[in-house]
Amino acid sequence: MIRLAALLMLFWPASALALEVSGNLLTENGQTVVLRGIAMGDVTDLPAEVNPYPEIAGDWHANAVRLSIHPGTWRDKKNEALATLTKHVEEARAAGLYVIIDYHVIGFPDGYALDYFDVTEPDTKTDYYDSRFSLAMDFWLTVAAQFKDPAILYELWNEPISGNEEDEGVGLTYWKKYRPYWRVLTDAIRSSGNSNVMLVAPPLWAFNARGLTQSLLPDANTAYTWHVYAGEVPEEWADALDNLDREKPVVVTEWGFEPGAKQHWAGTAEDYGQPFAAFMDQRGLSSTAWCWNPDYGPNLRRADGTLTVWGRFAKDYLAQHAQ
Repeated sequence: MIRLAALLMLFWPASALALEVSGNLLTENGQTVVLRGIAMGDVTDLPAEVNPYPEIAGDWHANAVRLSIHPGTWRDKKNEALATLTKHVEEARAAGLYVIIDYHVIGFPDGYALDYFDVTEPDTKTDYYDSRFSLAMDFWLTVAAQFKDPAILYELWNEPISGNEEDEGVGLTYWKKYRPYWRVLTDAIRSSGNSNVMLVAPPLWAFNARGLTQSLLPDANTAYTWHVYAGEVPEEWADALDNLDREKPVVVTEWGFEPGAKQHWAGTAEDYGQPFAAFMDQRGLSSTAWCWNPDYGPNLRRADGTLTVWGRFAKDYLAQHAQ
């Protein structure tokens, strides 16, 4: 019966009441929905025999999960990736969770990051950096045809980055370069008859939303993502967000910290976790904490299942907002 219910959710009729964008809010049945949950990482990397979603919905008090597929995963084993994604979507929906499907690519469409690797000799970096636009289009047309449950959101491009970070951090210059690609993706998904909420990333690793309100995408059911790690200091947050959340819903699909880390997420609960959590709450932002898979930092859990400092903080944050 659970399997049947999950399948019905996947192919939910378009006429059903749906999660949708209403001004700067996500709503369902006229009620505001704030997503708070966990980013899982590439689902093909998770143990096949484990269903973590009852624990995430229950013990962690989450109402959403972010399920990722890397471009290289889709390129090299499309059928397996689709089957695994379907399994995870079914299990998450059966646990009552909203689902964000994330195409976990880093780079500029058909541009920067492709030169990180030779596509004829795949290595681990190809999983992230295969930024060919045709591959993204194939992924989204496949997903849009299969996953029509209105509780599923589509995160179209994980982290746009051009390789020119100094320029990309200024104003609308790079948003205007990315926007035509996002327009093609959103139009293609809508032309397929799909009406799910789409999530679009701003430039500079999904952090620089400056000026976006001057040039939003025309699709009415599109919201925006934002990635903020401990390396982005509190003084930058409001400026980088630039009141985008006053116009459209914003979902922080990645956030986190790790004391003593060498990466850009180095930080503590005191200097980052607490103030950023308060910032999100003050502005009503949705969020998914990165990352459930212990192989990706900042990890919520260790390989033995015990929680990191960041994991304990994120779990407490979710518990404080339990409904």
